[in-house]
Amino acid sequence: NYRLQQTALQSLTPCFAWRAPGANGFAWVVQSFLHELALAAGRDHAELLLELFGEPRWLEEGNIRALHTGRAAAVVRRAVELGAVRETLPAGRGRGLAFHFSYAGHVAIVADVTAVGPRQLRVDEVLVVADVGVIVNRSGAENQAEGSVVDALSTLAGLALTPRAGVIAEGNFDSYPLLRLAQAPRVRCEFIESDYSPTGLGEPIFPPVIPAVCNAIYNATGER
Repeated sequence: NYRLQQTALQSLTPCFAWRAPGANGFAWVVQSFLHELALAAGRDHAELLLELFGEPRWLEEGNIRALHTGRAAAVVRRAVELGAVRETLPAGRGRGLAFHFSYAGHVAIVADVTAVGPRQLRVDEVLVVADVGVIVNRSGAENQAEGSVVDALSTLAGLALTPRAGVIAEGNFDSYPLLRLAQAPRVRCEFIESDYSPTGLGEPIFPPVIPAVCNAIYNATGER
């Protein structure tokens, strides 16, 4: 059972496009909470996700923008396998898993995080496993995956706008810090090429990156 409510607030601040806007918030909340539920129940996180998917089925037959639980389970299983999610890691290191379906893309992410000092963290690697149907241009697909990861980590780590007397204080990338090359983790990509029509990679990879990193932080440090 669930209840979903929305409150519209009028804003005088002009807003423009952002990659996967609504899905980013939902993915972070839901996928972080499912990790908490798994820990509270003493369950393996991946196994809980697979159990929740249930039998392979399309939630709305023929609707490419509806979740297909079989495709969802396939990307999670492959991410667990490639990302060695169940491997025992040294103290201070953690791997986190997250799945999200948005913009017709089934995507699982595994993030590898190291605590490098008191409340200091480094994202070492991000694994992307996605099913968006047939891959038409592999280099373009990989570019979208890597760009989404960098975009998500930038948002997680340092992007903020500060209004002061009606003006945004940040004026350029020195004060609005996108992820620098030296901070960028290794990104691995795998695409499960199904017979479904291609549905695009511009947005669906971004949303599950942040909960995967947050779950990894908990696994590394015991703190959320």
